Amino acid sequence: MTGPGEAGTRVLTGDELSSVVDRLGRAISRDHPDGLVLVGILKGSVCLVADLARRLEVPCAVDFLCLTPYGAGGQRVRLSKDLDEDVSGRAVVLAVDIVDRGLTVTYVHRLLTERGARSVDVCTLLDRRAKRLLPVELRYVGKIIGDEYVVGYGLDLDERFRNLPDLRVIEPREMRHASPASVQGLFER
Repeated sequence: MTGPGEAGTRVLTGDELSSVVDRLGRAISRDHPDGLVLVGILKGSVCLVADLARRLEVPCAVDFLCLTPYGAGGQRVRLSKDLDEDVSGRAVVLAVDIVDRGLTVTYVHRLLTERGARSVDVCTLLDRRAKRLLPVELRYVGKIIGDEYVVGYGLDLDERFRNLPDLRVIEPREMRHASPASVQGLFER
């Protein structure tokens, strides 16, 4: 058994993820009785948005944005898939997998506000405050984590491990080129 923050450690089990999403869904439903537009950022938020939409007890539209880094070091982003929904005059909940530096959430929050959203609340599954560069107001937070690298439930390492049924800490240097057989233990429940 590994200790907190060590490779292989479960951050949240599948059952714990379900409880967190239930809690977030109740809070969002309570705060937005007239409905909302649930916006996810592809690809990491797919699992969260799908589960959260099913937990909401108010009318909701679901839409996605996709951002692609460009430039040296990926310090800037460009919009590679825009919303289909018009958010003007509507309450928006931006659902993201993880907030760390705050750059992406700040960019998208500003974009939605500029498009005339009545309100933009941020819901994050994971809040990694240790890496924060920009102050970000998070209305709904699933869990605060440390500086560990986490995969599963939509979060990835080089497009791998998104389909893990729980959230796990991994060591990117060791996992980046690991064979499927050597990571099989991560998929055991």
